[in-house]
Amino acid sequence: NHTLQVLSMSNNPISDVGMALISEALNHNTFLTDLRVVKCGLSVKGVVYISQLLNVNHTLQVLDMSDNPINDDGMAVISEALKHNTSLTELSVGECGLSVKGAISISEVIMGNSSLEELWMFGNEIGDDGICAIAGALVNSKISELNVSCCGITLTGARVLAAALSSNYTIRELHLQYNPITVEGALLIVKAAVHNTVCQVVELER
Repeated sequence: NHTLQVLSMSNNPISDVGMALISEALNHNTFLTDLRVVKCGLSVKGVVYISQLLNVNHTLQVLDMSDNPINDDGMAVISEALKHNTSLTELSVGECGLSVKGAISISEVIMGNSSLEELWMFGNEIGDDGICAIAGALVNSKISELNVSCCGITLTGARVLAAALSSNYTIRELHLQYNPITVEGALLIVKAAVHNTVCQVVELER
């Protein structure tokens, strides 16, 4: 099928074997814009098949791999495939078992991808070092929506993120719920958002 544009296999236990078959079937598809494989039991091997698909597809705009145990190694594979991608606008890797290394891989995607606008990475224990890597990549990015809720970010990370928000004029929505940033951290984020002329939504629920 050379016209398939949207493919959602979410909540189906297709595993890596199923992803291999899908990748092979879509090998000659150059029209796919939306791929969602949420909670499909994918590991690093499954991610390799997705990266192979990305190598022949230059139209993908949405990639949602949330709730798959791809870990940092899987994120590194996707990062490499997306570094020179100019079509992706939305990337979701929430609850994928990422740590600081995974966050660094994501920061490389942000810096190498000129089209990415929405980044969802909730539920990954990237901590302060991870959010520092992300914040550093936001300077010249087009990210308009960032979700780093439940990522183990503390006051230290909040300070860095607030500084990035003060100098970034593309972020419209920031989701930072369920992070132990303390009241001081929350106030720093709010202050930065107030002085930012673009930011419209900030979520800081605990």
